[in-house]
Amino acid sequence: MADKKKYRAVISGLLVVTLLFLLANGHPCDRQCETNRQPMTCEYDFVIEWYATMSKACFDCPNVTLDCQREHCIAADGFPRAGTFVNRKLPGPSIVVCHNDKIIVRVSNKLDNSEGTTIHWHGIHQRDSQWMDGVPMITQCPIPSHTSFTYRFTANPSGTHWWHSHSGFHRSDGVAGPLVVRTSQEDNPHSALYDVDSDNFTVMIGDWLHQTTIEKFVQHHHSNGSNKGENILINGRGDFSLYASNLTDYSTLLTRFNVESGLRYRFRIISNAAVFCPFQLTIDQHSMLVISTDGNDVEPFNVTSLVIHGGERFDFVLTANQNPLSYWFRVQGLADCKLSSQKAILRYVSSLDELKPTSFPLPFNDTVELNSLNKAKSENVHYVTALRSVVKLDEKMRDSPDEVHFIGLDFKKVDNPRFHHPNYYPIKGISRGNHLYSPQLNNITFLSPPSPVLTQFADANSSLMCDSSTGENVPDTEFRECSHVINMKKDRLVELVIFDEGVIFDAGHPMHLHGYNFAVIAMERPGQNISLHQVKQLYESGSIRFNLDQPVIKDSVIIPDGGYIVARFITDNPGVWVFHCHLSFHVEAGMSMAFKVGDEEDVRGIPRNFPKCGDWTGGSGNAVSLQYKSSQALLLIILMLVTLYKLA
Repeated sequence: MADKKKYRAVISGLLVVTLLFLLANGHPCDRQCETNRQPMTCEYDFVIEWYATMSKACFDCPNVTLDCQREHCIAADGFPRAGTFVNRKLPGPSIVVCHNDKIIVRVSNKLDNSEGTTIHWHGIHQRDSQWMDGVPMITQCPIPSHTSFTYRFTANPSGTHWWHSHSGFHRSDGVAGPLVVRTSQEDNPHSALYDVDSDNFTVMIGDWLHQTTIEKFVQHHHSNGSNKGENILINGRGDFSLYASNLTDYSTLLTRFNVESGLRYRFRIISNAAVFCPFQLTIDQHSMLVISTDGNDVEPFNVTSLVIHGGERFDFVLTANQNPLSYWFRVQGLADCKLSSQKAILRYVSSLDELKPTSFPLPFNDTVELNSLNKAKSENVHYVTALRSVVKLDEKMRDSPDEVHFIGLDFKKVDNPRFHHPNYYPIKGISRGNHLYSPQLNNITFLSPPSPVLTQFADANSSLMCDSSTGENVPDTEFRECSHVINMKKDRLVELVIFDEGVIFDAGHPMHLHGYNFAVIAMERPGQNISLHQVKQLYESGSIRFNLDQPVIKDSVIIPDGGYIVARFITDNPGVWVFHCHLSFHVEAGMSMAFKVGDEEDVRGIPRNFPKCGDWTGGSGNAVSLQYKSSQALLLIILMLVTLYKLA
């Protein structure tokens, strides 16, 4: 009997390994990367459309488990809702390539109701292809419905990245997926630390709403609706229970990670948070050896708890060295998601356990948490700046900066006319439950320009454009809105001092910069709130401690509530690059700005026939209007003359 069980376990393991091999080799570009090998051209087709979870394709899911795995079945957590999806998958198709491969993605917009969309390649710097960054009205026009657009760019830099829509709420409704750029073993400083690097261990975590995001956004921003998500998904799957309302529990297949005893696995974690939803990741009875963040290698750092914020990525190595059983892979929501949690399964293929684990987390003697949310630093609580880059900071990056920009952010109690009309329902004249605080950068709400700044700069409406001086000395009650762009000279060392005033909420903002990585040379939370004056005092007095040795390199970073970070980068990639909060609700409400690096002539190669868009005033219509007004005036004069004639 024992021999029969052992035989079945071996066969099961071989089947799983074979399946993993077949899945990992689904696209020719998903391969072993080799030094000095000619780059490949990697082509993909994306079809974006409105679709539904628990659609007809799901047949009798979740009652019949295998039905949940049918082609085109997006089971999610079993709750039926509409969403925007790519190729009817959640997450969307995974792109796995080697460094310097050429990526071509043909995007067909099949969305209804004339919705435009774009795709941003989060983590790709788009050098020499700045117009492919995928930000509507900054680098391109939205792709109109029932048309297509082809993205072409080089896979650079290497690391764990992802792609997602940058239009409206398409990202939080499903238009997102992994983008992994691997290197050869010779170019990988951590290649000796793990045995398996497979797409099966790339993990997208996201909060999940039970209605379209635009519905929740409108109800929250124009009324008193909730801004909280209903659930969390791990690679598009999860359980959902409605015990409180005595409704049926929804239960679909959980995500599983199958491992073999003794092997070491590289996990790549991506956060697709829509609302303020940091995720705390723990794996029962296993620790995580963090080796990279946002595609940048760091010295190995062992943790038992990892917090990941919107837009961030972390790579860690998990060693399968526990009893060959099944274990919970746990994600606990924090802040606005504190009532939500989700689980996946880490299963040893030799395990004869049931598919769902019975294990419970055991306390570690030395619990170590990385990237904590608004906690005081301690021996066991670490900011992301506890990570050290594997390479020393370039000499030029250690010099005195050529430019220093202070960027303050917070929610403001202002009469933003999008949400509070100053005459009809001012923010101070209605109940607290209907207040909508506006997220701003340097007291400015971002106003999207009417045409792309990068490719149609000559068409820019100067009356809508502004820089940070517009928000200086603005009373806290006064609303400012414009296309907020800071001009930066090319090849300069720029220092950003970014702080969260922390006045209204105990929150935080994960800020993402397009086109660059930056060195995070300082991060502190002195108290619950901080002002521009206080930050400048700390900066000018030399009280901020800089790490100019091996600081962590990021492209997305949480700004502590009531705290600050100091970041540096060299402006060697000309273009117009967005800097924004990566929470959908915040960026759509205006928590964004852009850096214009260099001059227009520094950006070369924009295709001649690149799509254009913008305002149309209708010249002939104005002429007709003037003619109509002139006719009215002439008629009035005639009537006056006739009246005078009669009186005479």
